[in-house]
Amino acid sequence: MVIAEMVARGVSVRAAAGQLGVSEGALRFRLKRLASGAPDGRRDRVSALAGFERAVTAALESLADTARVGRPVQGRLVYEALVRDHGYGGSYGALIRYLRRVRGVPVVRALRRVETPAGIQAQHDWFEQPVRIAGTLETLYGLLGTLSHSRGDAVWFGRRMTQVAWQAGQAALFRRYGGVPRWVRIDNLKTGVSAGAGPTAVLNPAFQTFARVCGFQIDPCRAAQASDKGKIERRVRGLRDAAADLFAQDWPSLEHFQSAMDARLLALHQRRRCPVTGTSVAEALAAERAALQPLPVLGEPFDLVAARRVGRDCLVCFEGRQYSVPFAWVGREVEVLGTAHAVVVRAQGQELARHPRHTATRLVLDPAHFEGPQINHVLPPTPLGKRAQWQLATALPAPAAVVRPLAAYVALVEEACR
Repeated sequence: MVIAEMVARGVSVRAAAGQLGVSEGALRFRLKRLASGAPDGRRDRVSALAGFERAVTAALESLADTARVGRPVQGRLVYEALVRDHGYGGSYGALIRYLRRVRGVPVVRALRRVETPAGIQAQHDWFEQPVRIAGTLETLYGLLGTLSHSRGDAVWFGRRMTQVAWQAGQAALFRRYGGVPRWVRIDNLKTGVSAGAGPTAVLNPAFQTFARVCGFQIDPCRAAQASDKGKIERRVRGLRDAAADLFAQDWPSLEHFQSAMDARLLALHQRRRCPVTGTSVAEALAAERAALQPLPVLGEPFDLVAARRVGRDCLVCFEGRQYSVPFAWVGREVEVLGTAHAVVVRAQGQELARHPRHTATRLVLDPAHFEGPQINHVLPPTPLGKRAQWQLATALPAPAAVVRPLAAYVALVEEACR
């Protein structure tokens, strides 16, 4: 009808086809059919879903549990069920048209666009990338971070995705930001979340302790809601495109590759524009650094943390072993951290003891922890006497020379008994 009205007002068929974005032949065909009054025969065709109505209903009911709250069952799952279980031979498009006629067009939830103030939030996420290091193709794990306000990016690459690597990567991102944001939004991976997701998530104790030391709050995403961290999801795709040439090279070491990636991101910050401030990302990042919290003084990363009370024997239990602690902390609670190579005992912001981790021995002692003067209400252990000191000495005195061998005594005794 629009075409007919345009032609009736004197618009040429060629001009109308150009304005509507269709071919001139298709336009003339429609005008000819409209003039003849012939009905459109497509509406009289039998749908490919004829005879499959009950099968569609059964598939929808069986797949209802797979749908997200407030969303219909995915049409692709229904199509696969019809083909697999009922011998459906029609097209996927025919199924979608049938579902829209029967059930109506599914509702669409609008997305809320949120822009946080400077220094408030960063979004962090892992991604995998094969890179050739010293002639060997390795799978590196990149931790990518984006400051939500300025869109300043930072990336850290490692060879593992352990708790130690997770914390080391977080600290590396903070150093590249130039400070620590108030909130860090993460996915529901086990190094950050022990159970659940979103506001009700149970946080990983080791990462929670790390966050408390750094001064930021952990903000897990809701389950299966990629839009909760849309900025970092988009930046992962963008980084793979912007650094495709770096990923294709052979690097002498991981450090060389990391340096090249840092330089590439700095160059991108100069070219990209921050949508919030209207300036370049480099300028917006420089301004946001003033709103970030100062970098904390961090110790080595750890993958396990536990609170323990020191027993009267000056020992704490950790990972099936017992470790000594200075006797002044008897009866008090300490924090035991498992790092890559050591078990560190801390309390009141200071390190109390350090022992090797994963030793074959089950009792790891430091004699210095049992020595010293009385402190408050705790008396030191009973001092060692000379005999105990001699028994514990590492260098024992050499035995005296044997004056008469045992065989000589046996011979004397036998002679006396004859």
